[in-house]
Amino acid sequence: MTQPPRTTETINRDNATIRDILTQIRERLSVPDRATLALGLIGHLATMMNRRQMEKLMTELQDEAQRVQDVPPARQRGIDTSS
Repeated sequence: MTQPPRTTETINRDNATIRDILTQIRERLSVPDRATLALGLIGHLATMMNRRQMEKLMTELQDEAQRVQDVPPARQRGIDTSS
């Protein structure tokens, strides 16, 4: 008799719950605490991923970090626009 796979993955994301958790993180944690939480979550995810999944996650994290920066695109690549 085989048991069903043990997984917490789902096809459908629960965006409302994700938004609620992110709001609580912003309201209740300082920036250094958020960074510690982020590292802990990434470490936890890494234990359940293969190399290809990790590469994809790291690429997505880098893209998201660049997207949310307050630096204008012209200054992101070291382009001098003051001339």
